[in-house]
Amino acid sequence: MSSQSCFSYKKLFKKLIDEDMSNKDLMDKADISRSTFYKIKNSENVTTETLLRICEVFDCDISEIMERVKNIDDIEEVSNI
Repeated sequence: MSSQSCFSYKKLFKKLIDEDMSNKDLMDKADISRSTFYKIKNSENVTTETLLRICEVFDCDISEIMERVKNIDDIEEVSNI
């Protein structure tokens, strides 16, 4: 059985904590809808435009907010963050 890889946004949620920024603050500053934000929280696909806006908010590279994980089962639940 092969494992399925996906993207993890755990780095983004760590950055939010480090920057003392709320989820709502990020949604407002990056002009992200609530449904798109929940896609990120659930490690679902979002547009590159959305990712670029998040990078602009933090003035960072995309590697600082997301990473590829080889096994989807390795992603920890972030819904409590």
